[in-house]
Amino acid sequence: MKNLMLTLIFTTVTVFTANAQYDDLYTFEQGKSLVGVNVGVKFGNDRKTAVSAFYEYGLARLFADECTLGGGLFGGYYRDALNNEVENIYITGIRINVHYQFVDRLDTYAGVDPNFNIKTYKLQKDANEAKFALYFHAGGRYYLTNWLGVFAEISTGYNNFSGGLSIKF
Repeated sequence: MKNLMLTLIFTTVTVFTANAQYDDLYTFEQGKSLVGVNVGVKFGNDRKTAVSAFYEYGLARLFADECTLGGGLFGGYYRDALNNEVENIYITGIRINVHYQFVDRLDTYAGVDPNFNIKTYKLQKDANEAKFALYFHAGGRYYLTNWLGVFAEISTGYNNFSGGLSIKF
C-alpha cells in the first residue's frame, strides 16, 4: 500500500510539473528546429530493425498559425537477416513535413522522404546495390515539456512503425 501511494504521488507531481513546464503556444513553428532519434520495425516475411536520426527546421507558416512546413535531413541504418544472408542498408535523404496542431502539445505531421539507399550483402549474394527511393510517412509527437517530445510514426519505407524521442530548440 505504501508503494502504491508513493507511485501515485510521484505520478501526480510529474504530471503537474510537465504541465507547468509547457508554455509554447504552438508545437512546431517557423524558425524552430527539431532533432530526434527513433527505432523502427518492419513487419512481414522478414523483420527489419532500424535506427535513424533526423534534423528538421520550420521553413514557413502555411494557411493557419497551427500549420507549418518543415524540411530537413535524415539518416539511418537498417539490418535484415534471412537464413544465412545478412543485408545491411544505409540510407540518407531529405525529409519534408507538413505539421498541424489539432490539440495542445500534440504535433501531428505527414510527409515525404526522398532518399538514397546503399545495400550491402554478406554471404549468398555477390553484388551490392544502390538506389533512389521515395517514402511517405505520418505521425504524431507529444511534448512532455517545451523541448522534449515522444513520437510514433507509420511509414511506407523500411519501417512500418517507429517511435522515438525528439528535442525542439
